[in-house]
Amino acid sequence: MLQRSIDNRAASGAGAAGLRRGGSGEILLGELFVTLLESWKLILGAILLMATLALLYIYFTKPVYRAETLLQVERQTQGIGALSDLSNFFKEESDIVSEFQIIRSRMVLGEVVRRLGLDIEVRSGQLFGSDDALQVDTLEVPERLLGKLLTLVVGEGRNYVLFGADDSKILEGKVGEPAQAPMGDGEIRLFVSRMNGVAGDDFRIKKNHLLDVVKRLRRDLRVEEMGKDSGIIRISIEGTDAERITRLVNAVANVYVRQNVERRSEEAEKTLAFLKVQLPLLKDQMEEAEAELNSYRMKRGTIDLPLETRSLLQQSVALEAKISELATTREELLQRFRPKHPRIAALDAQIGALKRDLAQIDKRAQSLPGTQQELLRLSRNAQVSTTLYTTLLNKAQELKVVKAGTVGNVRIIDTALKPYVPVKPVKGLVLLLGVLLGAMGGVALAILRKRMRGGVEDPDQIEQLGLPVYATVPTSRTQQELNRKTRRGDGGPAVLALLDPDDLSIESLRSLRTSLHFAQLDAKNSIIMITGPSPGVGKSFVSANLAVILAHSGKRVLLVDGDLRRGRLHAMFGLGRSGGLSEIIAGDLGVEDGIRESGIENLDLISTGALPPNPSELLLHENFVLTMEQVAPFYDYILIDSPPVLAVNDASIIGRLAGASLLVLRDGRHPLREVQQSLKTLQHAGVNLRGAVFNRMSRLSSRFGYGRYYGYHYDYRS
Repeated sequence: MLQRSIDNRAASGAGAAGLRRGGSGEILLGELFVTLLESWKLILGAILLMATLALLYIYFTKPVYRAETLLQVERQTQGIGALSDLSNFFKEESDIVSEFQIIRSRMVLGEVVRRLGLDIEVRSGQLFGSDDALQVDTLEVPERLLGKLLTLVVGEGRNYVLFGADDSKILEGKVGEPAQAPMGDGEIRLFVSRMNGVAGDDFRIKKNHLLDVVKRLRRDLRVEEMGKDSGIIRISIEGTDAERITRLVNAVANVYVRQNVERRSEEAEKTLAFLKVQLPLLKDQMEEAEAELNSYRMKRGTIDLPLETRSLLQQSVALEAKISELATTREELLQRFRPKHPRIAALDAQIGALKRDLAQIDKRAQSLPGTQQELLRLSRNAQVSTTLYTTLLNKAQELKVVKAGTVGNVRIIDTALKPYVPVKPVKGLVLLLGVLLGAMGGVALAILRKRMRGGVEDPDQIEQLGLPVYATVPTSRTQQELNRKTRRGDGGPAVLALLDPDDLSIESLRSLRTSLHFAQLDAKNSIIMITGPSPGVGKSFVSANLAVILAHSGKRVLLVDGDLRRGRLHAMFGLGRSGGLSEIIAGDLGVEDGIRESGIENLDLISTGALPPNPSELLLHENFVLTMEQVAPFYDYILIDSPPVLAVNDASIIGRLAGASLLVLRDGRHPLREVQQSLKTLQHAGVNLRGAVFNRMSRLSSRFGYGRYYGYHYDYRS
């Protein structure tokens, strides 16, 4: 019957193993879920740790602000050819990408650096001093001192002394007055506008390379267009000093707008110079054309042109004027571009088309009488010359206004205001990321710990080694609290079977009592050794509670603490250690005197006694054998709690005296190889190992089909 029960358990274990793992050995969802639930403390600790680090980061990180300004770049045309629309004269469509590069250029940023003195670095020499205590407006040094730290020491009154990197005095000065001193390779100039400090305080000042400062500023500067083809540019900078970045952004915008105005003024000046050359020539052409027309009329008399001829005259005048305008624009562009440039090629195409239209009009004019043809030609030349000259003359006057004016095609829409709400760190986001990272890290650690541990978690794997599992004992929260009580040294018994006899763990040990009854039928004596592969598996828990259960069933039980190294059964029953097994074996104490009442009917206890320096040698003494033989007739069961098998050889010594032995295994604690080694060690020592107790089985494992309890538990509830 017992063998059939073992076979049934093995079959059930195989089914559980199939639920737990797939054919490839991958952990299934149920096992993963159980692993996470069992490791909730680890995961919660990781979350709390990362959340704490996130809060510390938020607390100690300086807030980062963002200052920004908005600019509008008007899209307009440029060129002398736009003479018909005065407002668009000398303006062209702006390329936003090009404007981005202009804003980030050294021409703009270098001027910003010079205006704000960004290439001058000031630091306080005191540990808790303020960098703002010294304001340096001007610092010019020879090239060899660029990037080198200089020391300014506060003197009496408003005086100061400047020292070089080699502690040599460079110059002396006074706040509010310019100071200068000759150097071997140049001159150093310094102007300090404000200095707060007592005599002896020092500051570190440095003149940085302009290129380095511009590179840093370019890296921090962000330029972007607000919407596609909107012509609205946003310039922004982030930093910890809200006032500084506000000044910086506004300075960049102002310098950029100013250079835009100057660029437009410079273009107007160049075009005005070109017109000054062209206007005298056009004036001569106009006067010559008018003279020829007047001379012809005086010679021929007044001639009225028919309606058709006047129409041809108007058309030809418009075409000639347009061709002349485009030709003038082409001449102006040739000063900046090559003849094959696309803009010049486009102008050539327009001029060619207009000339073809003019040729058609000239062809129609050939059908007119000779007098009208000549009058048409002279009138057209006079009107075209007059129109073109008048237009360019007006434009020259307007260019003078543009040159002297301060209007470009860029304007500031919104100036930067000092920000008061930081953009970084985003506290909620940082805390959320900390919690998420903590959760992910905790899950990863739980899975990693699970993988690295590799312990046996299914009793079926133990039975496959040929060792029956007599009981699976679930984890008891009450026992965990009792363990903490024992470690604190609190008095009184701390045995679960006494304090909570209805606990599921005790119910499982009651099933073990039944199995022991059959296991002892063919045993050589009533001695039962309880051991485990390694410390911390719960062998003392099983020994003490099994002894109480057997005593409650009417059996006379002697509980012996055979762990002469770390035994603690006496503490579980609220007794002292001294006067126990070590003194009995050494002959310092009689057996009757060493047996102590536990306070529980039918249960006696032999404690470890004083911990000896040589436990193994003491257990090999013949007095230990004699002691067991002497007490055996008086008890139905003698339970010996022994040290771990793999730690020391004490279990092998004790096990040879026992009629039966039990191996306590802890769920998930032992790799299969460790269990195999324990069995081999006990087998070689001649120990009669009858079965195993699977201790501290997770209740979650049973609930999700991952591991299981052996047997059913039924208790009474009121």
